Amino acid sequence: MEIDIIGAGPAGSYSAYLLAKKGHSVKVYEKNHIICSPVQCTGILSDYFTTIMEPKKDFVLNVVDKTRIYSPNGKYISTKIKKNYVVCRKKFDSYLANMAKQAGAKYYLNHCFDSYKKNNNKLISTIKNKGKTIASEADILIGADGPLSKVAKSAGMFENREFIIGTQIEAKMKNDNVVEFYPYLGCYAWIVPVTPNSVRIGVASYKNPVDIFKKFVSEKIGKNYDRKTIENQSGVIPVFYPKVKVQKNNVYIVGDAASFVKATSGGGINQSLKAAAILAESIEQGLDYNKEWKKKLYPGLYVHLLAHKTMKNFTEKDWDMLISDFSDKKMKKILHNESRDRIISMMTKIILTKPSLLRYIKRFPFRDL
Repeated sequence: MEIDIIGAGPAGSYSAYLLAKKGHSVKVYEKNHIICSPVQCTGILSDYFTTIMEPKKDFVLNVVDKTRIYSPNGKYISTKIKKNYVVCRKKFDSYLANMAKQAGAKYYLNHCFDSYKKNNNKLISTIKNKGKTIASEADILIGADGPLSKVAKSAGMFENREFIIGTQIEAKMKNDNVVEFYPYLGCYAWIVPVTPNSVRIGVASYKNPVDIFKKFVSEKIGKNYDRKTIENQSGVIPVFYPKVKVQKNNVYIVGDAASFVKATSGGGINQSLKAAAILAESIEQGLDYNKEWKKKLYPGLYVHLLAHKTMKNFTEKDWDMLISDFSDKKMKKILHNESRDRIISMMTKIILTKPSLLRYIKRFPFRDL
């Protein structure tokens, strides 16, 4: 089959690799002239990544196995976690693209998808390149074109989505190789070590992200943080939309284009790779992708969404109490042993270990069930 993929991020390139490896004729269209430019991602992957592929020195910049989680009163818990991998997104995306190219996929950079139409059993995509318009014919069209997916919009699968604004910089800052997380700032804030002298620091929020970011970074790096900035890496983060439709006839969406993102942290690379594998299998075996992704991805993403909406209702006192609740050894052990990409298992063990946490049920968004 002839397959057009829009977007050369992790979801697009991994889909291209898996489908080209099966012998399909795959074309990947990327709107930017360089793969993964600009960077709009924190690029930290949990240990779950190792169940999908092997971490390589080609793209892994740092390995972190400790975290500090802060509360509004300034206190924090410090605990070990399973290995997390800090990746260079430019190198990682290029690594996946090279895998796809070696499998036979063809890449077209600086080619921007505009719309598509049906012509008998074919899908004709209108692609713009350097002021010219070309038509690309395929049997299947895959949208891996990010949170504001034009493919999803063209196919009527975009619907009523929500977004968070992530404001991040990579900057010079000495650190002790510990991931810091501030769940009460905006929706959440973070400091991720890249090298002993540099970090990725940012804030994600529905409202006033820039103001929150400036205050946060000024406190952590200094008011002259702009002089220490290596790169700006801000972007739009989709909130998982549980009613999303990801297949309409021979048009599919995957990754951020399908809102496959953990609402508690904004992470979506592992979910993009997993979804790409589900999509490739669905196409190859003639399965219903709308059903297949729900079996394997929906439960975890939905629990992340409910946790996110619950925490949106937290007061500063709630956060202070919650961080205090996690200070004992049993709770730290759960944080160490369980992956945030297996949130159902983690939440179950947390509640069984400390049933008193059910007091936060008053913050639960029952109307969203």
